Amino acid sequence: MTESQRLREYAAADPLRDLEAGEFAEEVATDHTVWSCVGNLTAVRSIRARVRDFLEGVQGPCEAVDDAELAASELATNALLHSRSGQVGGVMTLFIRSDRGSVRVAVADQGEKQPDGVGADGVLRESDGDYGRGKLIIESCTSRSGEYWTDSTHVAWFEIDLPES
Repeated sequence: MTESQRLREYAAADPLRDLEAGEFAEEVATDHTVWSCVGNLTAVRSIRARVRDFLEGVQGPCEAVDDAELAASELATNALLHSRSGQVGGVMTLFIRSDRGSVRVAVADQGEKQPDGVGADGVLRESDGDYGRGKLIIESCTSRSGEYWTDSTHVAWFEIDLPES
């Protein structure tokens, strides 16, 4: 399979599929972007920059931009460390969508659902190990967050309520 075929197949995961009824439905989204990249060391920096550029274009400089950039960095780092996206030939996809009151950012990676406490490499994670702090960071700087899996894709997302302009 060529890289472009993998990107098309991989990007097919819908990061908005688990929205509860009414979320983003009452108001039409004012802006959105989708961007796929090769999962390497420059991907996290690129994703941070794209989130910042997008939000500053939509919202202007504010605390929400810094929070979204930090949380997106955590999602991208986790994709590299805990899925096939961080391996040779791996890809991940960034989705950003905003409406008048909030922004939703999702990172789709090439991860498969593992039993609780087991990493993508099949190794059991100890509860006192160096894992799980990213979720605390994301929860502290976002309004809502979550994750879901398809057959071959893991999607982690967050939403931030934007301040009134």
